[in-house]
Amino acid sequence: MSFLTAEWRKLIMANYEIDPAILKPYLPAFTELDYFEGKTYVSLVGFLFKNVKLLGLSIPFHRNFEEVNLRFYVRYKEQGEWKRGTVFISEIVPKAAISFVANSLYKEHYSTMPMRHNWSQRNDQLVIGYDWKL
Repeated sequence: MSFLTAEWRKLIMANYEIDPAILKPYLPAFTELDYFEGKTYVSLVGFLFKNVKLLGLSIPFHRNFEEVNLRFYVRYKEQGEWKRGTVFISEIVPKAAISFVANSLYKEHYSTMPMRHNWSQRNDQLVIGYDWKL
């Protein structure tokens, strides 16, 4: 049984080119930056976690919630083959219990902030937004 299962819905992603020197302090051991066409990127990603279950159980008031994260991409060599991964610099959720578990048990970088999302259909466009308040 999986520890965590969930659906990701209404995902939005904005990619920004960044100076690689800014990311070097965040690099995990034995990894290197994963360049795309010679450039380094960070991504700001927003989505709605839906139908979240821990060890197959639904936790009241924690089944559906927003998340926004800031991430960048790495690679490492394992047995002569390149593997790719993601490093999360910051993750924002609206539920303190989620931040507590992720930070305590998994050494993540979660913050708890009031959040909301909005989705609207305009003609043939889907408009998606995620907001948080610091």
